Amino acid sequence: MRTTILAAALLAACSGDDTTPDKTTPDTGTPGVDCVEENGACVLEGSYTEDLTLTADKAWLLRSAVLIGDDENPVTLTIEPGTVVYGESATNGFLVVTRGARIMAEGTAAAPIRFTSDQAEGSRARGDWGGLVLNGRAPINACSGGGAGPCEAEGEGGTGKYGGDDPTDDSGVLKYVVIEFGGTEISPDNEINGLGLQAVGSGTELDYIQIHRNLDDGIEFFGGNVGVKHLVVTAPGDDGIDWDLGFQGKIQFAVVQQADDAGNMGTECDNNEEDNLAGPVSSPTISNITFVGSPAVAEDNYAMLFRRGASPKASNIAATGFSTGCLAIRDQATFDAFAAGDAYLNHVVMDCANPFEDSAEETETGTEEDVFAAGDGNENVADLLLADPTNQASPDFTPEAGSPLLGAGVSPSDPWFDSADYVGAFGEGSDWASGWTTHADK
Repeated sequence: MRTTILAAALLAACSGDDTTPDKTTPDTGTPGVDCVEENGACVLEGSYTEDLTLTADKAWLLRSAVLIGDDENPVTLTIEPGTVVYGESATNGFLVVTRGARIMAEGTAAAPIRFTSDQAEGSRARGDWGGLVLNGRAPINACSGGGAGPCEAEGEGGTGKYGGDDPTDDSGVLKYVVIEFGGTEISPDNEINGLGLQAVGSGTELDYIQIHRNLDDGIEFFGGNVGVKHLVVTAPGDDGIDWDLGFQGKIQFAVVQQADDAGNMGTECDNNEEDNLAGPVSSPTISNITFVGSPAVAEDNYAMLFRRGASPKASNIAATGFSTGCLAIRDQATFDAFAAGDAYLNHVVMDCANPFEDSAEETETGTEEDVFAAGDGNENVADLLLADPTNQASPDFTPEAGSPLLGAGVSPSDPWFDSADYVGAFGEGSDWASGWTTHADK
């Protein structure tokens, strides 16, 4: 007997008495997906190899692994603004957009698209379901032995193949999308990230995305060249933002807020664990990020960890509240990247009682203090003067008047980045995360 508890909101969203499959989206004529209704939801399962649309007038349930596309032919999944997609807890439901396929999930601030648990509100928890995975054909560095063709890899949790030789690959659009209570453990130490971006190319548009209370990392970039703006990661069970395997994309305007009960790094940044010098090297350009840690997360809790040859080009970063430190740099290849100017930290303003990882036992040539001092505009201050950043129910990450973050930023020269003269994700009185995000704890 199925033990899934469908929330009251799910039941209300469906046309309860009508079990006739729907062929078209109302009023638009857009191809829809047959609605096989069960317990008040349209069930999605298996693979879809033709275009389909999820409409906002119904609730949709992901049963086990739901695959869009066949890793070859173009298939488009369209999701209407205001649509709610539930991951089935009993079957570890999750959604994968395969290589060659696209997702067009364009919500609005007034009607965001939501991926959530099928458990009743008040009973939801991290790991109730899987998450959302996009697989692309952009380059990765996972192939240590080389080979005749472009490098490919198999995604965690059985999420399919990713990788290729097209840095401009297009996996679609995610805009005003909320992903919450995901990260189920498929097998021991094999969880799904809230949003997994596996070799996703720069043709993909990611803007106004929240990942909330995921059991594993909030968002992870496995190689690729995609850019993301206006990213909110709240209460992750592990790291907030993670990247490895040659990620060369861009991030601007992002905030990570830890909860008191779980969490690891604000961001954990690697190149390749087996070969720290493998190319393409993880060298994204990131700007205007705020990391808010919890002192209650007592073990190995840093705002920024750069290791295994990661080569970040980071500027306008604000960090506060992390119990063990704000900055940790590990492995000689990582220090060498900073020393060569291939990586940098500029306009980083921190408020940490212990700013740097204790390097007394490290054998590398270089220290966090040296890297920090070599950057432009870096300082550790007594207070960032953020409005209410640690509030779990209704946070306010904006800087108050007189904050050392205001006027202290310098925008990257890359035209992809918006102009911003402040450090951190928010300017004074400009809270782009308000109104469309969630902070429910269960």
